[in-house]
Amino acid sequence: MRHNYAPHEDFIQPARAEPSLRHVFSVTVIYVVAFYLAPVLVYLMLPASLNADLYEMTTPMGSLLSFATFGISAYVLVKIVQFFHRRGFWSLVGPYRRALTDLRKVAVAVAGLQFFVQIILPFGSWGEVAEVRSIPLWLLLAPVSLLVIFIQVSTEELVFRGYLQQQLACISSNPWVWMVLPSALFGAVHYWNGNSPPEGTVYAVWAGLLGLACADLTARTGSLGAAIGLHFGVNVVATMFVGIQDWPFSGLALVLLAYFDPDVLSAEIIAEGTTWVIFSMIMSALSVLIIWLAARIAIRR
Repeated sequence: MRHNYAPHEDFIQPARAEPSLRHVFSVTVIYVVAFYLAPVLVYLMLPASLNADLYEMTTPMGSLLSFATFGISAYVLVKIVQFFHRRGFWSLVGPYRRALTDLRKVAVAVAGLQFFVQIILPFGSWGEVAEVRSIPLWLLLAPVSLLVIFIQVSTEELVFRGYLQQQLACISSNPWVWMVLPSALFGAVHYWNGNSPPEGTVYAVWAGLLGLACADLTARTGSLGAAIGLHFGVNVVATMFVGIQDWPFSGLALVLLAYFDPDVLSAEIIAEGTTWVIFSMIMSALSVLIIWLAARIAIRR
C-alpha cells in the first residue's frame, strides 16, 4: 500500500510547513460559515421571483445559481488557506498536467459507465415521463451546466481530498485519520439529502464510500484530478439527464418523470425498515466499487 501511495507524499508536502491542527479547525469553521452564507448572499441579490428556485433547484436557473454559489465558498477556502498556511490554490490540487490528464480520463470513463448503468439499462423502467425539456435549450445550457457542476464538485474535492486530506496526513500517517475521517465527514453532510432517516443514512453511507474512493485515487495519483473526474462524472449523469418533476436537483434534467409525493415514498421505506437500508447500502457499495475500478482502469493505477 505504501508503494501504491508513494505519490501521496509529494501531494502533502505543501501542507507540512503549517501542520497545526488549530489552523485546520479555524479554516474548517470559516469555510462552513462561508458555505452557508454564500447562497444567502445570492438570495438577497436575486429578484423575488427567483428566490425559491435557488433553494429548490427545480428550474434550470435555480439549479445553475445554486451550483454556482459553490464558487464563492471555494474562493473563501483558497483565501483562508493562503492566510493560515501561506500556500496557494495549486498546492491543494497537485501538479497541473497530471491533474488535468487524470481528470479528463476518469470523467469520461465514469460518466460513460454511469450513463450506461443509470440511463441506458433501466430505460424501459423509468416510469411515466411527464416532460421532456426543450432539447435546443438544454443543449444551449449544457456548457454552463457542466461548468457549474464542475465548480460544485471541485469545491468539495478541494475541501475534503485537498485541504483536509493533506493537512491531516501531515498530522498523522494513519489512513484512519487522513483518509477515513474526511470521508466520514463528507458522508455526514450528505445525510440531509434524504427525506427520512433511512434515506439520509443511505445517502451518508454512499457519499462516505465515494469519499473513500476519491481519497484513494488522490493518494495513488498525487493530485485531485482523478477524484474530481470521478465526482464530476457521477454528478453530471445524476443531474443532467433524468429527474423527477418538482423534486430538488431536477432543474437541469432533460427528462422529467411524473411527480410523486416523497413523503409517501419515505413512509414506504420506513415501513420496510432495516431490510431496505441493508439492501440499499449493499447496492451503494457495489456502485462505488464499480466506478472506482473504472477510474483506476482509466488512469492505470
